[in-house]
Amino acid sequence: MQARQVNRDSETPGRLRRGLNAANGRQDVNAMARKACFSQRQFHRLTLDVIGETPAAHQRRVRLDRAAWLLLTTHATVLDIALETGWESHEVFTRAFRAEFGITPSAFRKDRGKSLPPSLRAGFAIALNTLRKNHA
Repeated sequence: MQARQVNRDSETPGRLRRGLNAANGRQDVNAMARKACFSQRQFHRLTLDVIGETPAAHQRRVRLDRAAWLLLTTHATVLDIALETGWESHEVFTRAFRAEFGITPSAFRKDRGKSLPPSLRAGFAIALNTLRKNHA
């Protein structure tokens, strides 16, 4: 019964966002739960219920999406992007990137993101156009 009440609480989405905030950098689930003011178990359950993925999987996906964005919009090396997005090495980053997108980071950069799913490609295109307009 209590879990349903917490799930219906109007503050829950904001608390989850605070815990999952990508600006906080790479962190363990316990640290994310503390920032959201939930127990680790409750935070894990609510995150899975609300966004459909575990906190760790969500954090990993967000880091990989950011890396994909950096590959398309900067001239930084793959290693620099790997380190900037929280991966401990080029090899670990490349394996994770290939598992998520089905292509290596270097090949992804060469094909200019054509291997992205259409929904993500559209989101990146909108963000890129907005970025260009703001810098013009």
